[in-house]
This record gives sequence, C-alpha cells and structure tokens, in this order.
Amino acid sequence: MKKIIFSILFACISLCVWADTRDAKAIYKEANLAYQKMDYANSALLYEKLLTDGHPSPEVYYNLGNSYFKGGNIPKAILNYERGKKLSPEDEDIDFNLKIAALKVVDRIDAVPEVFYKRWIHSISSLLPANTWSIIFISVIWLAFLSAGYYVIGQTVSHKRTGFILILIFAGLSIVTYFFSSTSYSKDMKEEQAIVMSSSVYVKSSPDEKGNDLFILHEGTKVDVLEPFEDWAKIRIANGTIGWLKIKDIEKI
Repeated sequence: MKKIIFSILFACISLCVWADTRDAKAIYKEANLAYQKMDYANSALLYEKLLTDGHPSPEVYYNLGNSYFKGGNIPKAILNYERGKKLSPEDEDIDFNLKIAALKVVDRIDAVPEVFYKRWIHSISSLLPANTWSIIFISVIWLAFLSAGYYVIGQTVSHKRTGFILILIFAGLSIVTYFFSSTSYSKDMKEEQAIVMSSSVYVKSSPDEKGNDLFILHEGTKVDVLEPFEDWAKIRIANGTIGWLKIKDIEKI
C-alpha cells in the first residue's frame, strides 16, 4: 500500500512539474512573440510573470531588459541586464546591451582606480561564480586527500616522492581556490548593489529629510548599498562618495 501511495504522489508531483514547465515555455514563447510585434509593454509583463512564477534565467532577464529598453524605461532595463549578468557574468550580449543602456544614464561618475593587485584579484574571482569556485575548492581538497593516500600506500621512494609533491601542489591550489571562492562570495552575496529608479533624487548627509543635500543622482545610476536604516539606505557611488537615499528610490540588483 505504501508503495502505491508513494507512486501516486511521485506521479502527481511529476505531472505538476511537467505542467509548470510547459506553462513557462508557453509564456516565454508568447513573450518573445509580443516582443517581435514590438508590443514591448506586454512582453515585459510576460517576462516579469516568468520571474514571479519562479523561472529566473539569464535569457529571461536579458529579454526583459530589452523590452524595457525598447519601451524607454532605462532604469528597469539596466536593473534586469545587471540581474542577468549576475547569473551569467560572461554573457557578451548582456554586457554589450548593458553598456548601450548605460550611455542613456545622465550621471557620469569616474570610478576610483583600484590598486593593481586588488584589480587582479577581483578580475580572477569574477571569472567564475562563487558556487563554481566552491566546487573547484572541494575537488582540489579531495585530490589532496587522494594524494596523501597515494603517499601512504606508496611502496617505493619514487611513489612517496610523487605523492608528497602532489600533496603540496593540491594543498597550494586549495588555498588559492578557497581565497577566490571567498572573494567571489563576498562580492556576490555581501556587497549589495542597486539601481536608482527615481528620475532624480538628492543624496543626503544623514538618514533624515532635514539632512544636507550632498549631491544629486539620476535614474539608472548604480550604487553600492552599505547599510539600511528604517526607510533609508546608506549608499556609495563609484567614486567612493557616501550618502543616504530613501529605499523607495532604489531597487536592489
């Protein structure tokens, strides 16, 4: 009886998953068709529905960004290109369209140049997602253990020498991959970024309407979110300047 119940439950779950996948494909196809017909508002709604229903992917974010861009909503376009890039950092199409959309942004903020070794570290850690670096780290650790086993069971001096050298190599690689994994994780998970969604907004010196106006930002500008406080967020722009914005004026990537 238990086997029959489990079989029925498995069949029901499989049917639901299949139906959900089929619906998602139908919506995606409909959204693409709306985009081809230049019905950008409808295509954006359909792509947004896919995301709401739990079907995020670089392709959906890319197409959604295109729909918003064609519809003239630059901040929404940039937001979704950035979200797509987060899932697929090496996607050239997303990167190209993001640069095109960025040309429409009013603010031109020169980034603070990084020290060469920090730039080198960030460049390498950005080559792969944090999860991929973690998988490589675990794999290297296992190879180090296998090398240790080879060293222990080695019958000759040559075998033990080879095992010892492999231990040193994989131990060194494990340290390196752990470092890049933690750097990538820190960048992806801890350092939140957001896009300014309001047409223009004053950045304050404190989380208060009475705070001094430090500078003004316009829609589409990307900021680092450092700290939330009630209805406010402490932000940093590319040149390192820090201030406070209302949370409602930004949307996190």
